[in-house]
Amino acid sequence: MMSNYYESNAERYAAETFSADMSEQYQRFLPLLKKGAKILDVGSGSGRDVCYFQRQGYQAAALEPSKNLCREIRKVFSGEIVCSDIQNYRPTERYDGIWACASLIHLQEEEVLQFFERIDRYLNDDGIVYASGKSGISTGEVADGRFFLEFTEQLVEKILMVNRQLKLE
Repeated sequence: MMSNYYESNAERYAAETFSADMSEQYQRFLPLLKKGAKILDVGSGSGRDVCYFQRQGYQAAALEPSKNLCREIRKVFSGEIVCSDIQNYRPTERYDGIWACASLIHLQEEEVLQFFERIDRYLNDDGIVYASGKSGISTGEVADGRFFLEFTEQLVEKILMVNRQLKLE
């Protein structure tokens, strides 16, 4: 579920988020992957992370539902950009890593559970998923029209229940 927020604010959003320091998060994710691994950046936003992965020698692809953010990503990223939401994305190959940095928080709970239930559609058998969410927020729409889903321990437990192959690390 995507609001018009990212369509209307793509340029400003990209400018505000592109230079955020993600080194701590990268250090938790990238050492788990082989050099040159294939990474899908789900909800690429400004393109910050997919650009970083590409510069580090990974085969990175951007998945972004906002057409205007896809245009912003194209300004900074030379790799594959798929302008689609995760619910309708049907990859032709599977990835070694999925990076979902603050993107799944814009889905309804059942959509998040469906994503993890069908993770083998996107991810190789021994693949790694990085997903970040927010806790301490109220699930629902905020004033600017965006929807946020609080990532609670209960939600994480449900995710692990819908797909027994997943391990939390």
